[in-house]
Amino acid sequence: MTVLDYIEETTPAEVRRLLTAAHQFLQAALPPFARCAIKWRIPFYTLRRNFCYLNRHPDHITLGFPDGFRLAPRPGVLLGANENLKRVRYLEIRALEDLYSDTTRAVLHEAIILDELKFTVRDKTCLNNER
Repeated sequence: MTVLDYIEETTPAEVRRLLTAAHQFLQAALPPFARCAIKWRIPFYTLRRNFCYLNRHPDHITLGFPDGFRLAPRPGVLLGANENLKRVRYLEIRALEDLYSDTTRAVLHEAIILDELKFTVRDKTCLNNER
């Protein structure tokens, strides 16, 4: 299954439109080396590691971050901390306005920076251990 297959089989149509827009938004916003594939039956976007994912629900989608606990807390916006999710944090996207909001862009930008920092620190640690 491809990401486009996942989107195409989504119902209702309003959720399918949100998924399509979110997929296009992420492709435009993420660095050119980002990859997208179906993992665990949902679309995952990978930078240096599994970076974020999209998940469909009956009336909305979620933009999730597997290491979202590292992101700055945004009560009522970045969800998951109060749901026994140790690492994952997510945004609920109920309308295109939510997707293209400054808040969504800020969270995404912060997550990109954290992904790069984590990769850089891990690389330096590996290099130091090899000496």
